[in-house]
Amino acid sequence: MPRYRISTFNGSEVIYGGGIDLPDLEAVENLLRLTLTTMMRLEGSATDANNFWADALDDNGERVIAARISLSVTRL
Repeated sequence: MPRYRISTFNGSEVIYGGGIDLPDLEAVENLLRLTLTTMMRLEGSATDANNFWADALDDNGERVIAARISLSVTRL
């Protein structure tokens, strides 16, 4: 099973250590969705960050998937 490392960014980059074994790219996409929505929920209001990025890196350190989530709130 391929191993992927996740790199996240919301003002500073974090690359998570040993990685995680996932069966296919669909599973990687699902992990990135979960990661980004969790980051937005936990860190968004605490840091005023509205843009979050996450990349999946393969065993060679190459990006295989890039994901981004943004939130815009406008007072009217």
